[in-house]
Amino acid sequence: MRRSTMILGGIFALLLICATVFLLGGTLSASLETVTAGAGDYPNAYAAIARIVNADAAPQRFDAPLPDDPAACRLEDVTITLQNRGLFDAEWVSVSVAGAEGDIAVYSISGEGGTVPARGSNTLNLKLISAAGGVGRRTYRIQYYVYGMKRQINLMQTGEG
Repeated sequence: MRRSTMILGGIFALLLICATVFLLGGTLSASLETVTAGAGDYPNAYAAIARIVNADAAPQRFDAPLPDDPAACRLEDVTITLQNRGLFDAEWVSVSVAGAEGDIAVYSISGEGGTVPARGSNTLNLKLISAAGGVGRRTYRIQYYVYGMKRQINLMQTGEG
């Protein structure tokens, strides 16, 4: 009886270690870098963005309306770097934004649907347009899968830029 208890205890410990490595090893860490510019400084870019937003072709639209004057808007280029320190690939990476006050739209996303390799990194890039005076807390919700298990990171950005 004692020998079988020791064997079963060893098997349980091994399973517990494997489960811990799987759960902790499949967690991504993220860092955020934002570059802002006044839309009035880039009238051609603003015109292209206005066409995308007015045609409802933007990947994500918020409540604030798009002003006619480009000087009333701010362009933001957000780069999210994802680090995978685990032993398993993170697949089907996607991002959505919970907008701050004054956010108008996310008009471009690149890097979605990709994979963050085990022990590696990858980047997501979002381009947003918001009201020039709009500030507040913005949350980026990054979702991904590790061996079919859905995981999520919430990355907070506060203030302007």
